[in-house]
Amino acid sequence: MTRFEKDAREAWEGNEIEVLKRRKAELERLEKEGRCCKNSFRRTCIAQEYTRLKREYDKIDEMIEMGLGPEQII
Repeated sequence: MTRFEKDAREAWEGNEIEVLKRRKAELERLEKEGRCCKNSFRRTCIAQEYTRLKREYDKIDEMIEMGLGPEQII
């Protein structure tokens, strides 16, 4: 089970605020790290990771708003 699947299941079970806060903090950390990084290859890797995590964050948020279960959104 991936981290996304675990977080989606945890959000579905009622801990959506904690899951979204934790993921939002990680997105902010990556954004800061990407701005400070001078190595272009590393910056590209950070940008890819940020994009993936942002997409997962949006899916979890959508799941909560629509009242869908984790199996329906994954």
